[in-house]
Parts: sequence; structure tokens; C-alpha cells
Amino acid sequence: MTNWAIVAPKVPVEAHPRLEKIVAAYRGRIRLAPSRQSKWGDFRWRAGEMSRISVNRDLSPEAFLITLLHELAHAQVHAWDPGYRLPHGPEWQRRYRDLVQPFLQPAVFSEPVRLALQRSMRQPKASCGADPQLLKALNLQKESQGPTVESLAQGTHFRSGNGRIFRKGAKRRTRIECVEISTGRTFAVHPLMEVTPISHDSISSY
Repeated sequence: MTNWAIVAPKVPVEAHPRLEKIVAAYRGRIRLAPSRQSKWGDFRWRAGEMSRISVNRDLSPEAFLITLLHELAHAQVHAWDPGYRLPHGPEWQRRYRDLVQPFLQPAVFSEPVRLALQRSMRQPKASCGADPQLLKALNLQKESQGPTVESLAQGTHFRSGNGRIFRKGAKRRTRIECVEISTGRTFAVHPLMEVTPISHDSISSY
């Protein structure tokens, strides 16, 4: 299966004419990955082998397109900027902006996502998850499965998707300090992580 045959069903149809040319210019392989909580996509290469881009298969069309452009920018930096130093340094930021800019139109992205993505171009982040406003806009486009850490009152206990129990603490600049009940360790949790609130009395039953 060609890279374009893999990508085309996963992105907004309005993006096809321009995106097909960009994908055709990429000389590596693109594959769909299972859902990963730690990342939405990645770019990998090894000397003497074809490079590879993977994107989570369960992303919404808008999130898939943004993630794919993010990884294609890495591929361009690797191919055309041999002297680069940082994975998300000025070379990557420049190529990512150049890739995203033509798609910043209402025909491709919903208005909340388009505006958040446009704002993020001033200082592109290492991932969508690192940009709270963009992540929030993308989450608006999918049906919510439950409340988020951000929506809970401070001191509320909750269960994460992997079953761990936390107590919500104070908000940092972009994250929220949460204490894991079983270990007492403090973690910086993303405010938009979906969780299940639980009562203090029921903690011992988990």
C-alpha cells in the first residue's frame, strides 16, 4: 500500500490536493500506529535504511493532519538541514510553519482548531499535547468520554485511564500537580486528561 493510500482516508478531504504532493515527495514509509498515550506520532531513521513516520490510527482527521505535518517537518529537516542541533529547533520550526501555513483555511480546519493552530505558529510546540489551547480545540471536535482534570475541584480524587488513583492539587503554568494515593508521589498532569472522579470513602475499595 502506498503512503498516500494510507494517509488519504485519515485526513480532511479538503486537504488532499496539496497534501498528496507533500506525501509523494517523502521518500520514507508512513504507517498507522496503535493508540499511544505518550505521543501521537514519530519520525525515525537509521543509517542505510528507509526512514519511517508513524501516526496514531485513532486520531481525528484534523489531529491526524497536524501530526503528519509535524513529522513530515522532521523528515525535511533530516533530509535538507544536516547541521541541525535540536529536534524542535529553529530549522524544524521553520519547515513546520511552511508546511502548515497553506492548510490554515476554513475549508480544511474547523474554526476553533484553525485559530488555535494559527496562534501556535508563533512558537510551535514539540507536540499538540504541549499546546493546551490547540489540544483543547482538537478535543472539542470529538465526543468527550468524561470529565477532565481541569474540570475537577482541587482536592478531588480521581481514577486515570490506567486505573491509578490521584488527588488533584494546585495548578502550575500548564500542568496540574496531582498526588498518586498509593505512592504519595506528585505528578504534573495535563489539565485535559479525561478521568473518573471518585469519592474519598471509596478509595479503599480500589
